[in-house]
Amino acid sequence: MSIETREVRCTGCGSLLAKLADGALTLQRNDLQATFHGDFHASIVCYRAKCRRLNVLHQCASGGADERIARPPPR
Repeated sequence: MSIETREVRCTGCGSLLAKLADGALTLQRNDLQATFHGDFHASIVCYRAKCRRLNVLHQCASGGADERIARPPPR
């Protein structure tokens, strides 16, 4: 049984910010790696100096990822 992995990319520049697999969000940058399980709300600022866009992710353990993955914040 394979686990589907979804890439979370910046809505501004398309850079890979995180991966979502088996109900867990994983962020990896250089020697840092963090994994989050369960229900969460994540606000991730793009690491690229020319972008720095805020990307918002909602995860509900019971219902899967919200359709608003990596969307810009409301203005």
